[in-house]
Amino acid sequence: LNVESIFPLMANGKMLNIFYHGVVNSDSIHILPRHMIKEQFEQHMKYLSKKFNVISIDEAFSLYHQNIKPDKKTVTVSFDDGYVNNLESALPIIEKYKIKTTFFISGICSEDDTHIMWPDIIAFANYFSNTNYLLIGEQKFFRKGRYNLINPENNISIYDYIKELSYAERIVVLKEITDRYELKTNIKDLPREWWKLMNREEIKQLSSSSLVSIGSHGHLHYNLANISYKEAKAEMEMSKNILSEITGKKINLMSFPDGSYNDEVKEIALSLGYDGLLAVDYRCPSDLQDKNILNRRGVSSTTTFETIAFSLNKAFIKNAF
Repeated sequence: LNVESIFPLMANGKMLNIFYHGVVNSDSIHILPRHMIKEQFEQHMKYLSKKFNVISIDEAFSLYHQNIKPDKKTVTVSFDDGYVNNLESALPIIEKYKIKTTFFISGICSEDDTHIMWPDIIAFANYFSNTNYLLIGEQKFFRKGRYNLINPENNISIYDYIKELSYAERIVVLKEITDRYELKTNIKDLPREWWKLMNREEIKQLSSSSLVSIGSHGHLHYNLANISYKEAKAEMEMSKNILSEITGKKINLMSFPDGSYNDEVKEIALSLGYDGLLAVDYRCPSDLQDKNILNRRGVSSTTTFETIAFSLNKAFIKNAF
């Protein structure tokens, strides 16, 4: 299949922001869908470097603020969360193809090098469970498809359930799952690159690349629109301060965890000194007139490169600015 036949060059004057989570050597798709195989990621970067103008997110905001539309097809590339595989597997490919990339990092990376991101806690618990459901308190979430778990009593996904929890409730629930399924012990049987986050020295090493910008992804990856004003402010402020101290650089970009925000969260972020905010899908009526926020398109790691290319083409037409 000729990739270029289904990934035609995009219309001039458009820009698209795309993002990934991780790049791995050992395929993790049978457990969790967050990481892309190294060979496939290189296909993406090679194609983007040949066919598009790849700029940084800071440069994208500069153009957006000035109402300048690029005169050629333009993309930005970013990563969320802060997995160590970003440094070990993604960065060498990024540098090979000279792709400017922003890494949005959860501040907890610097404090606990055994921390497991909450979506990974669910995925790994599902994998290690010897039943066809996960138990949270008295609730049973049954497997539905490869990755999801549903409570049949209210038809709610376990992921949606956790996203809606308060700050304190989420801490309790995730600890309960981690302990019940002995994840701190069982995780040692899985490849480190699937779950390990960067530590302080690794973040610093990543940020030293001339192609890399560092942004905030909150501290504990909370859905900021679902917690209190005080908690949301603390999440964004703590991460900003930690990452600035580690890298010695200004942290002015904020990627909202799980794409969760509202007008109040945007105002808090701006008051803390963030001047570039990244959504997934726009959530507020004010967003289309707000020059401080841009949307991004996540790149799937569970489909072929050709299928991804086709879907990105559609996304470019729909979501580019």
